[in-house]
Amino acid sequence: MSHATDPSRDAARERALIRVQAASGALFALFLLAHLVNQMFAAAGPDVYDEIQGRLRTAYQAPLVELACVLGPLLVHIVVSVWRMARRRRRGQKASDHPRARWQRITAIVLLVFVFGHTLATRGASLVYGVFPGFDGVAYTLVWFFAYFFPYYLLFSLAGLYHGLNGLALALPRIGLPVPAAVRSGRVVASLWLVGAAALVLGMAGFAGAFHDVRDRAVASPYARLLVDLGVSSGPAEPSQPAR
Repeated sequence: MSHATDPSRDAARERALIRVQAASGALFALFLLAHLVNQMFAAAGPDVYDEIQGRLRTAYQAPLVELACVLGPLLVHIVVSVWRMARRRRRGQKASDHPRARWQRITAIVLLVFVFGHTLATRGASLVYGVFPGFDGVAYTLVWFFAYFFPYYLLFSLAGLYHGLNGLALALPRIGLPVPAAVRSGRVVASLWLVGAAALVLGMAGFAGAFHDVRDRAVASPYARLLVDLGVSSGPAEPSQPAR
């Protein structure tokens, strides 16, 4: 019997992949949930949001931390997840139809659709141009194109919250970390998600100007000017170098 068809070797490989997927997902979930909590505080206004983001950024954007705890785990998690899906299809196995597993897959697809564009638009701007979006940058995208960016941010954040919470509940036992069964239950995960979802909606309302006047700051922000300079946005914002 070849190694490729040896059931014991195949099962051992699957267990190893599950542990790698769980460990990488749990590590990235720490960043993801911190990022989403920051979004919740947008309801308190630009100064509070930017203060929290600035403190978080000093930690997760330190080069070694960003590579080892954010970008590395994200890429590993995506690759291993796709690899396991391909292996499952090759063996003719169906994915679990349990509601939690199904929603984990659905939210994973949502995140995969948006994550690379989101990373490029946010981290790319800071790495290449030294411009951090901050509260005003996010608010500007809502001023510029509300009909697209509001549902996009909301769907992206709600999917990320469920995937992070449910993923941690599933992943921690798989990497040998003791978690009480009650904490891992679907009811607890759903309750935490509902509370967090309400806070995320309030955060999005904060970005949209429901609690503070944000338009003037947003339009004058460096991120708004960068988008106009790059030709991504036609306004409302003035380019940093007026056309001659």
